[in-house]
Amino acid sequence: MPTDAGASARYERRRRRRIHISIDGIEPQSKRMSPADRAAFQSAVADQLSEAKRGTFRSGIALKLELATSSKSPPHAHTIAKNLLDLLGKRIDGIDWPKKSLLYVDDSQIQALSVMCRHGEDRPNIGIEARSFAAMLDDLELATKAIHAAETMDAYYEEDRESEWIDTFRDLIRDEAPSRKALGDELYEAYRKMARWSAQRALLGRSGVNIPVLSWMYGLPKGILTGVDKTTWASLIGESKLRLQVGELPIATGGSSAFRQKVADEIAAFKKRWDWIINPLVVAVALEVVVRPNPKTPASVLHDLDNIVRDYLIPGIVPAFGAVSDHRWTIDFDELRTRDPKLAMSWGPNPTPPAGTKNGVTRYEVWRLPAVENEPGFVSVALVADTDAKPDLMGQMDQSIATGRRI
Repeated sequence: MPTDAGASARYERRRRRRIHISIDGIEPQSKRMSPADRAAFQSAVADQLSEAKRGTFRSGIALKLELATSSKSPPHAHTIAKNLLDLLGKRIDGIDWPKKSLLYVDDSQIQALSVMCRHGEDRPNIGIEARSFAAMLDDLELATKAIHAAETMDAYYEEDRESEWIDTFRDLIRDEAPSRKALGDELYEAYRKMARWSAQRALLGRSGVNIPVLSWMYGLPKGILTGVDKTTWASLIGESKLRLQVGELPIATGGSSAFRQKVADEIAAFKKRWDWIINPLVVAVALEVVVRPNPKTPASVLHDLDNIVRDYLIPGIVPAFGAVSDHRWTIDFDELRTRDPKLAMSWGPNPTPPAGTKNGVTRYEVWRLPAVENEPGFVSVALVADTDAKPDLMGQMDQSIATGRRI
């Protein structure tokens, strides 16, 4: 086992200390949520916190929201998240809870945020998982050690093999005329379609950070020299051409317009660089955001993680890329009914979510790094392939630790 018994026991204690809240029967909604539903949501949170004998977080936290909507016209995930994050803070008058705040005092305490929303479900559900940010860092460190102890060269070989699809797709485009002549139009189109999907999966599959790199950006594992310090690792992520690099968050009055323009300019540059592969998107994508604030950022203007995604990123990214976050939109069900009626029938009569949710982001995560003295801040965004049922980074940590304990 790559983790000793003591480390494993400490992890189990941390895992048991996580707060888990599950609320059935309340539709996840935006700010238009009725006063009655808001009160019902806060009452459910207060009741479950009381049952778990837990109080309000006072310091940094890592938070995960897992949402299921059943409405025929649900709001987008980021507007639902905004509403729920506000409701998890200040208590509404009349809610049976002894403190002014519920889960946390202010959502600026959130240092890592993961949001996942599945539309078109039979029943609504709101799932919440919260832990102290210090506990999350301990989990991250343990997961990194488990990965290093179990790693082999097979994963690197597999990544290299997948990357070959990018070259294959490039060749198909460059040599279209002779390829069509050799394969015939129908076979060429089918092969090109498969190659585009595989090339996008390869490109966007390596755009995000993995557990070890995330760990190194936080200066973990402690006491182990990697040869590269955490500032350098963060800078490497902040310069990667596989990601959108949109610069520093605005901290001065009037800086928002310039930052939005920077986002638009970077989207245009990214599309110029990669449009030949990603237009149109044929794989489901999620957003992964890494933020490092400028060290001179006043506490009063520190941007909440959710606000960064909602106010600055999604308004530019979704229309530019036609972002599709739900894999059900990437399936041609008409073709599937012709090719495999039995399999198509297993998806049910209405296999796709409500139409209004097609172009949007239903999964995103945001991580805030510590500011570094005399170093600029940055916002680095990855469109990551949301395939293979791969969980968010917090989920990957638990998977890695569980795998390490079985070795």
